[in-house]
Amino acid sequence: MNRKGKSWPLFVVAILIVLFSLTAILGVSYTYGDTKNVYVKGASDIRFGIDIRGGVDVTFMPADDVEATDAQMTAAKTVIEDRLVGLGITDYESYVDNNKNRIIVRFPWKNDEADFNPQTAIDEIGTTAKMVFRKGSSATGDEILSGDDVASASAAYNETEGWVVQLKFNSAGASAFATATTELAASNGTISIWLDDNNISTATVNEAITGGEAIIKGNFDQDSASTLANQINSGSLPFALSAESYSTISPSLGAKSLDVMVQAGIIAFILVAILMIVRYRLPGTIAVISLMGQAAATLAVVSGYFTVFPGSTLTLPGIAGIILGIGMGVDANVITAERIKEELSKNKTLEGAVNSGFKMGLTPIIDGNVTIVIVAAILMGAFGPTDGFWAKVFNPIFYWFGPSTAGTIYSFGFTLLTSVLLNFVFGVWATRVMIRGAVHFKPLRKAWLFGGKKEGGADFKTPSINFIGNRKKFYTFSCALIAVVLVFCGIFGVKMDVEFKGGSMITLAYEGDADLNDLKSTIGTELGKSNLTLQTGSDISGNQTLTVTLPGSDTLTTEQLDNLLAALNEQYPDNNFVQNEVSNVDATIGKEFLLKSVVALVAACVLILLYVAYRFRKIGGLKAGSTAIVALLHDMFVVFGVFVLLRIPLNGNFIAALLTILGYSINDT
Repeated sequence: MNRKGKSWPLFVVAILIVLFSLTAILGVSYTYGDTKNVYVKGASDIRFGIDIRGGVDVTFMPADDVEATDAQMTAAKTVIEDRLVGLGITDYESYVDNNKNRIIVRFPWKNDEADFNPQTAIDEIGTTAKMVFRKGSSATGDEILSGDDVASASAAYNETEGWVVQLKFNSAGASAFATATTELAASNGTISIWLDDNNISTATVNEAITGGEAIIKGNFDQDSASTLANQINSGSLPFALSAESYSTISPSLGAKSLDVMVQAGIIAFILVAILMIVRYRLPGTIAVISLMGQAAATLAVVSGYFTVFPGSTLTLPGIAGIILGIGMGVDANVITAERIKEELSKNKTLEGAVNSGFKMGLTPIIDGNVTIVIVAAILMGAFGPTDGFWAKVFNPIFYWFGPSTAGTIYSFGFTLLTSVLLNFVFGVWATRVMIRGAVHFKPLRKAWLFGGKKEGGADFKTPSINFIGNRKKFYTFSCALIAVVLVFCGIFGVKMDVEFKGGSMITLAYEGDADLNDLKSTIGTELGKSNLTLQTGSDISGNQTLTVTLPGSDTLTTEQLDNLLAALNEQYPDNNFVQNEVSNVDATIGKEFLLKSVVALVAACVLILLYVAYRFRKIGGLKAGSTAIVALLHDMFVVFGVFVLLRIPLNGNFIAALLTILGYSINDT
């Protein structure tokens, strides 16, 4: 018998997809006592981004306009990484942009501390921490040794002195310290310890210290002693760093957002599954199995299920990318099912209708997926790390912008690209194998199960809409919508997020009632700013929120943020203000990010134009591509109009949404 005439592929492929989906979601592990051995990673092993588990996204630059060399920037990055490890944070990301003298760092909320202060962590990371031991108590005293001569430092508790920092010197340091203390002990001299030109400890030398150890005494508590020890162990930075832009988010807010996003994805999948089964019957049922496999495979790539892939950080936009990728899978299955129905309406045999349906549907599926791949690749190239594959491909376009602090957009592009590529495996190949198997399974060999008519039923009729005949109505509606949006832009302007225009935006959760005018006066006095705006609302958890926004020329230091929160809770103790999110962007960086986003948008349009011109070279070529781009610009303008009319600020996620709409629209074209 011919292999194509066998029905077993239907059941084998379906069972394999179900088993794979279960292992990809649940993983395979063995727990014995407190030990867990993971053999196959599942959804619970996915590394979530800082927008879900909370954390910091910060861009450092050398302070005081220091012109750093490439070697110094690399050394500074290494010191930062060592300090993060010292803080117990190992799951971080760091990049160097030598072209712009920037170091981009992302790190999560510290797991073992519910009250972890990310602003304090930023300050600790950016401190130079250059330690020097000097003779006498003056900053100009002779240098005895430096932090480079310290082999290790640790926080320790001394019953007499309280918390201290215990030092162990290397051989050169021990020798220099022994020589100096021997000399100073004879005259009861003093040794002072300086950190970044600040005196942190001064002690009288009563006897020579030759054991290669010393302690730093001061008004330390456990946290400050541990911080200093970590900075000493990490080494000093070659220059002080300034946090030019940063954003933070609390883990409670991110976790709630994750719950809502996952629930939305599950509900959407269930609704799509019901629609596919009701509308397309057996091909729709098979499509649901394929979609389940596509979703599970995307999660598997992200989690590191496949050992050849290291896994990737998953953010909230990344989850949206998975959902949109599944949408492309739905589209592929719908195209195939509709083609099969059309062929059955021409009274073809079941085998003939299925074969023709797949053959006719393959080309539009490929075209639609390729355009989405272009969009996803642009996102990954523009907003991903400079050593990434797509960043290297598009380096001639985005070189002058350097890396961007947009890990969420990169995650969106990664999951979208992964899901669309997997669509070829599940939405095309697996669906084809299972439907062909169903055709040769006798109980399912009924045309009506594949979308045809039942015996004695009415003839199949394809509903039609006279788009050409009603084109004037559509033109009128589009022109009216464009006019309304333009009028709104002229009257109210376009709202820009601080991500684009720079400035500070602080979102605080609070309880009870609050007087906005009183709060504005208090906040303005505390920050020394008069040009701030306040807006109340609610977060995804249902908590009341207060959003404080400062324009692009005004940004806040981490110290100002800490002082503001303390002042609000002191003056309004019943409101219990808690920091939800902070976005602090230098105006120059914001403008660069906006320009880079526009360039990404233009690059995507150009690449899609070239692809469409090539694909339709026999019916117009570049003219056909240009016409398609005009239609795309219209669709993107509609999305822009929705943001303008609803007064939603434009940010990086808006650009990602525009690019996705661009990909979907060209698919219809």
